[in-house]
Amino acid sequence: METLLEIKDLKVSFDTEEGKVEALDGVNLKVKEGEFHALIGETGCGKTVTGLTILGLLDNNAKIEKGQVLYKGIDLLKLNEKQLQQQIRGKEIAMIFQDPSTSLDPIFTIKEQMFEALDNNSDLTEEKKLNLIIEELKKVKLPDVEELLEKYPHQLSGGMKQRVMIAMMLSCRPSLLIADEPTTALDVSTQAQFLKVLEDLRKETKITAIYITHNLAVVSEICDTVSVMYAGRIVETASLREIFKNPQHPYTYKLLHSVLGVETKIEELQEIPGSVPRLINPPSGCRFHPRCEEADEICKIEVPRMVEISSEHFVACHKRVIE
Repeated sequence: METLLEIKDLKVSFDTEEGKVEALDGVNLKVKEGEFHALIGETGCGKTVTGLTILGLLDNNAKIEKGQVLYKGIDLLKLNEKQLQQQIRGKEIAMIFQDPSTSLDPIFTIKEQMFEALDNNSDLTEEKKLNLIIEELKKVKLPDVEELLEKYPHQLSGGMKQRVMIAMMLSCRPSLLIADEPTTALDVSTQAQFLKVLEDLRKETKITAIYITHNLAVVSEICDTVSVMYAGRIVETASLREIFKNPQHPYTYKLLHSVLGVETKIEELQEIPGSVPRLINPPSGCRFHPRCEEADEICKIEVPRMVEISSEHFVACHKRVIE
């Protein structure tokens, strides 16, 4: 498979009243055409910032210090706001946000907002747009679609608003979908329906997706490749099977064994000692070293480089490289 999106040595910071937040520090990521690539890690590790950087949606206090975001060979960081809006957002890359309440405009009906999304990203007739909107809303199992289209966001539940956002983004038929915790507001049964919609869409259109989450169960259901983030850096990337069967980075291992599963008893769960570091003054060397039970002196001083330890399995850990 060809590479659709490649992030190279991306470094992003935010200026705040407390100081400079080093949100992303040398992020490298490759997403192949047609794959579902999971980006997992604890809250605050930089997953969402990565997604927002791709689409040029960072806040005004953000600074891209270095790096490239190559989409089909084009560096998105070099495009201006008008170019991103006309050529990329929605039409090529769409993003489903975690909180639908901040994405839907309270003064417009659902129909008006879905039509606007299609107006910007397609040349369909009004009738075909309406048919497509209804079709997508039905796919995400929303009831009484024709009636729902005339409603305003405040008249819908959180789960319904999230499904509207999902349908809106999918109706644009983007080549790359960035899904940022899209099932957070959904119950388990609706979550399963949404994952089924993604699977069906993948078969129909061969869409590529970056799935941002901390839900390992969802990752195991739909993703092909997994990248693990910690404190603004990617520490391990491998196939889904390899990550679950043979995790190499100490953080990945602890993360996988801190979740209760069908085959995991409560007494077998492992905790990750300490707490996530503040990125205003992050630890030197490997940012995981204060919480790592395997850390040596080199881990405190030198940033580990990402090394391919087996076919398509990359890890940034001094211990693994030395061994």
